[in-house]
Amino acid sequence: MNEQHNVSSKPGAKPSRPRRRWIIAAAIAAAAGVLSITGISYATEEMGMDMPHHHRGWHHDMTPEAMSKHVDAMVNHILADGTPEQKTKVADIAKAAFKDLQPLKEQHHAAHQQAVKLLTQPTIDRAALEQVRADEMRLADQVSRRITQAVADAAEVLTPAQRIKLAEHIKKRMG
Repeated sequence: MNEQHNVSSKPGAKPSRPRRRWIIAAAIAAAAGVLSITGISYATEEMGMDMPHHHRGWHHDMTPEAMSKHVDAMVNHILADGTPEQKTKVADIAKAAFKDLQPLKEQHHAAHQQAVKLLTQPTIDRAALEQVRADEMRLADQVSRRITQAVADAAEVLTPAQRIKLAEHIKKRMG
């Protein structure tokens, strides 16, 4: 082995510094990946919204006014053949869902920071990491329920033909 890395092949020997750094970096990256795919990130994709320049629906620096305009534009794009009443109702449903999801996004961000903090400690607290994971799963369930409610509410506003067209759009977007 390379003497610069001070790698020992003795059983029970501690890994060298570069190897430990790599292991810690890999653990942080893995935890960040797991925490960011808990379901929160899929919110707008599940609703069929096309957001190419944003992290799957989480608009980090968007003001409420900008979000409102963005939702209106997306509804107009997705429901091009909808009536003005339908567009208004669907936009109101989407805006309410985004408003309800905002605190959950903040909780997810805090959990992500907590996981990184836990993974950078000298000693790994597995119980605390498990708590973060469990909390993230509960959070993902809350997000999923709220999105399902919004999707069902919006579907009730549309005609069966519009729902079929929207389902085709969603299917195309989700690959």
